Amino acid sequence: MTGKTHQIIGVTLGLGAYLTLNNPHYSPATLAAVLIFSSIGSLLPDLDKASAEFWHSFPVVGHAAGKVVDPFISHRNITHSLVGTILAAILFYYLFYFFPSYWGIETNLVLISAMIGYASHLLADSFTVEGIPLFWPIKWMVGIPPKPFDGIRIVTGKWFENLVIFPIINIGLIFLIITNWTTIKIVLFK
Repeated sequence: MTGKTHQIIGVTLGLGAYLTLNNPHYSPATLAAVLIFSSIGSLLPDLDKASAEFWHSFPVVGHAAGKVVDPFISHRNITHSLVGTILAAILFYYLFYFFPSYWGIETNLVLISAMIGYASHLLADSFTVEGIPLFWPIKWMVGIPPKPFDGIRIVTGKWFENLVIFPIINIGLIFLIITNWTTIKIVLFK
């Protein structure tokens, strides 16, 4: 899947989890952090690719950092595995630990949303032709549907992703916002 598709899936699922798990109260900082970190989480597994959307998020430094990382890690390796998921959870946990309490951010909800974004990336990539090395360092690629039905998997960046999946997820995000607008207003406005 492409970065934009991962991002919209991650944000939609992260926001959905936040709206489901949150007891509605005024907390715009938490909502902003949920949106930001579910987006980052959804792009994080592609750190291992210099052309990834993640690196383009950081204008000057990102492109150079992507070029430095690219030769050392092959794409769809540790970052697309259970080991990478655990490492990302640890990274996010310690990052959110340093958020000052006066920011008013409920870090547990942000951590859950960030990890949902990360997991959504792995799930989406498992539907692609290549699959993912879920049990890395074992080189077995896991895909949905499994063999012998792998011929119906999605080709990254082609018509099905761009004309079917991406628009459907966007419609889902809009539907999520509309159906939860009362809760979102409570969270955003005092």
